[in-house]
Amino acid sequence: MAETYHVGEKVPFRLSSGIIIASFFVSLVGSVTTVELLHRRREGKGWLLWLQHLAISVSFGLVAIWCMHFVGNRAITMGNGDPSIQLYYNPGFTALSVFLPIVFLFFGFTTVEFRQPGQRFFWPSLVLAGVIAGLAITGMHYVGNFGISNYKLTNPAGYVVGSAAIACTASVVALSLFFYFKERWINSWIRRLAYACLLAGAVSGMHWTATVGTSYTLSDARGQGSTVSRDTNLIVAIVVSLLACVVCLGFAVLNQRRKRQLADRAQHVVLASATFDPDGKILVTNEGLMPCQKVTRQFNQRSFADEFNTAHPVFQWLFRVTFNWSGVVDLIPAMRNHLRAVMTSKDPTRPITPGTETAWTHDDDETPEEYSIIFREHFCVAANDLADSLGVPLSDLGVLYNGIMMTGSLATDFQPKKTFKLPSRSSEKQTSDIESGIISTMFGRGQLLFLVRTVDKAQVARLMTAGYRFAQPNHVGDIIARSMQVPQNEMLNTIDRLQKYAHQCAEAPLESAASSYLACFAMRAAMNKANGNWEVLVPIDSPFLLPQVELTADPLKPWQQKILTRLDGLSVNQCLSWLNNKAAESPLPGDKEFLELLLDQVTALTISVPEGFFGQAIFSSKPIRVDGLSHPGNGSVYIYAFCIIPDVHSASIKSTNKLTYVPLSFFRCFQRVYKGSPDHAILARKIHREFGAILASKGQASSMSTSSNRDSIADSIANSGVKSKSKFGSKWPFSRGDTPRRGSIFRPDSASDSHLTSPKDMAPQPFGGIMVSSDTTVEINIKADSNVELQDMGIRTEAGVGANEQPTYVDELFKITSTKWRQN
Repeated sequence: MAETYHVGEKVPFRLSSGIIIASFFVSLVGSVTTVELLHRRREGKGWLLWLQHLAISVSFGLVAIWCMHFVGNRAITMGNGDPSIQLYYNPGFTALSVFLPIVFLFFGFTTVEFRQPGQRFFWPSLVLAGVIAGLAITGMHYVGNFGISNYKLTNPAGYVVGSAAIACTASVVALSLFFYFKERWINSWIRRLAYACLLAGAVSGMHWTATVGTSYTLSDARGQGSTVSRDTNLIVAIVVSLLACVVCLGFAVLNQRRKRQLADRAQHVVLASATFDPDGKILVTNEGLMPCQKVTRQFNQRSFADEFNTAHPVFQWLFRVTFNWSGVVDLIPAMRNHLRAVMTSKDPTRPITPGTETAWTHDDDETPEEYSIIFREHFCVAANDLADSLGVPLSDLGVLYNGIMMTGSLATDFQPKKTFKLPSRSSEKQTSDIESGIISTMFGRGQLLFLVRTVDKAQVARLMTAGYRFAQPNHVGDIIARSMQVPQNEMLNTIDRLQKYAHQCAEAPLESAASSYLACFAMRAAMNKANGNWEVLVPIDSPFLLPQVELTADPLKPWQQKILTRLDGLSVNQCLSWLNNKAAESPLPGDKEFLELLLDQVTALTISVPEGFFGQAIFSSKPIRVDGLSHPGNGSVYIYAFCIIPDVHSASIKSTNKLTYVPLSFFRCFQRVYKGSPDHAILARKIHREFGAILASKGQASSMSTSSNRDSIADSIANSGVKSKSKFGSKWPFSRGDTPRRGSIFRPDSASDSHLTSPKDMAPQPFGGIMVSSDTTVEINIKADSNVELQDMGIRTEAGVGANEQPTYVDELFKITSTKWRQN
């Protein structure tokens, strides 16, 4: 016989284990949604920030807490299961229990967002947010229980305090894991799931601790007709939980789509920002990836020898531009419009922005010069888009790293996408000869270019406000490597080199007094034709310097220069032997001291260049001025070099951890990018002259500066009597010249901007390459009895020779080395 309970009696209850487990998963769904929203949020100010906080608060407060509460309460069976004595809820308290946790959580998440790890009051604000979240969980539980209309609840103080402590402690731990150690949780779904389980455990643990300590005294017996109202809360909770499941499913779909996008991007030419903070952390997105912009689908090769590397004229042009962004910043809007016009004319259905699936495939009418222009425009536009996404001016985006990383090397299953195309004349022409050109470059692999810089703490705060994060490279190296489809060790080593390069570029130029250095200038014939004609030996850690040691910190005196003159033409081994003898025999203290110093420094140079062929290097006593280290107010820096062209069989280096060979043309390019170099202004004028004529021909001249307009007018005058062979005007080929390498063994290598202008188009200039500016003076004479309103006062022309780039100290050393080796 079923037991009957009367009003005023305490009614026992039992719990259903199945519903308890189901309630935990309801809370887990809400917690996962909360974690994913936290993971994808963009920090900042304004309505977007508040909207994100509101979504996070709703997902956790409504789904993880409220839904779990009412689903969990259905696990409570009062007495003998009679429907008339089960739990029924007051609509008013039920509605209040919905908004209470949302408001508290919104306040808590907003509090912790105002502080970043390492900032003052970060931990107090984090603990405060955790306590608020715990109190929101606890408060919702008891407010929800206060809404039970047919029972009077008794809550022992110990259970109330215990349940609140569980909720607050778990919330503080969970928020600490996410906000303080978030760089270790970036883009790892397993760790985010564990974090969500911790949050769900906090909610469930608090709920069942409080439930076990609650006693129920029957205050009103409901009839059978109240069952519908009792089920309303459960139905709402289930529907909201299902909506949260749909959101989680949407996140999973977006993750898979993003993975496919990253796999596809790894096959393209991509520009990435490598930004480091003072602690050595690298800037990443909320996915743990470096901020990137796609330049283009591929760099089209014209032959197997045409490789896009540091020796390529186009790469060297890009490299120099990044050290002086002001030379192109005013041309970028016109470049963007020019790309849009060109891509539309090529194929109206093809996307026209670097960030989309653009592909510039050459056809029979396209020349290397035209592709060079298009590729460089793509790079400048992609760099500008990358700067916009970071919220920084283009001039602060950084400088190009002196290397290119091959990506997609681990994509063993990568296959080109097959698309259906209707037959056309162009397609018939392309398929008529299967050997007409190389379409798939780098055998399906991509290339990654890096713009490198360091930022201070103020810039770090601005970037984090914009939604980015700084993480230790070893925490995100695997994520970046998988997205770029390269080995993890290779990615970590590259990041390490990027960091060193960034600090080297950030260091101020030496402003010491005049000094002198001993250096090694060793060059060899390039083993790979794609590297140009010559390569030069440099330290791995300082690829823009020669292996060198400081001789004196003061200018050399005439008698010291005289001693160096006596060493001219001697090899390193002969110099060491001569200096050792003279230092022992010299009776003069001053001479003896300098000879010993010279002996020590030559010995130190042999240690820094531990190669067998260096002993045969010939000394040149001619002082060579290094412009990049010289300052008008502090004097000049000079180097005295040991020069050698080692035999091809002995030129390979053994100390590969200290030294390496770089293309001579790229090393020469390095010497033109130092701060304050006059070559920046010269290159900027060349860029405005070249692109000004191109963009003006497309009706884009209005977006350029006054100086670029003047240069465009000068070019239009100079070219008025010549019919250009290219529809883009000036010739800047993307491929190197076809000059035979074996013509002369001492032919200098191509400079960074040589072979970018076709010689055949430079000859027939009517003004002989002279810059021309023209002024037209118009006098307006208004008279009542005159029919002539305007008089042309003629054209006044002023001409002057524009500045040209001067040879660097590398050119002087090349000349000395070739002369001495020719004599020997």
